[in-house]
Amino acid sequence: GWNLGNSLEATGSETAWGNPKTTQSLIDLIKASGFDAVRIPCSWSTYLEDETNYVIKDQWLSRVKEVVDYCVSIGMYAIINIHWDGGWLENNPVYSKQTEINKKQKALWNQIAVCFRDYDEHLLFAGTNEVHFDYGTPSSENLTVQMSFNQTFVDAVRETGGKNAWRNLIVQSYNTNIDLADKHLVMPTALVDNRLMAEVHYSDPYDFTL
Repeated sequence: GWNLGNSLEATGSETAWGNPKTTQSLIDLIKASGFDAVRIPCSWSTYLEDETNYVIKDQWLSRVKEVVDYCVSIGMYAIINIHWDGGWLENNPVYSKQTEINKKQKALWNQIAVCFRDYDEHLLFAGTNEVHFDYGTPSSENLTVQMSFNQTFVDAVRETGGKNAWRNLIVQSYNTNIDLADKHLVMPTALVDNRLMAEVHYSDPYDFTL
């Protein structure tokens, strides 16, 4: 797999963090280089037309769909997520924000899922990215709230029906950390068996990997 970083998750515009606009020729090159899956981190808050009800602009959904189509049209797998996105979800696994964030998480994933519900198994959804309060040891509060974000994601996608009723979904451990996953990750309640995956990010030794 290959990660299309610093592009669709850039806040402000797709090119705001210095990358050129993603093209079919770029994805063709990735496939020709031997990859068969592309992770497409996405920002959504920048592209809301109604911030009270969290309504995503049709233009942005169409652009994300265009990039997904670059991949699936040539037989590649694609993964889209809600990435850092300004930190509204990623930096707030606390009880005081839990209800508000889960409301937005549900609203966004309902819309994303409806947009893509006719796509087959070549498209996967990942609920979040690296949810954490800080980089210390998580509290039971942090873990409980972070896992509620995962459950909200799964439920929001499944209720939209179509191929989303069985689509492979990816959930994250706290801070997407491999050691914390081993100690604390509890998978969401699934409405269909064998269609959930766990994501971890392994960045050790840090000076080599990052």
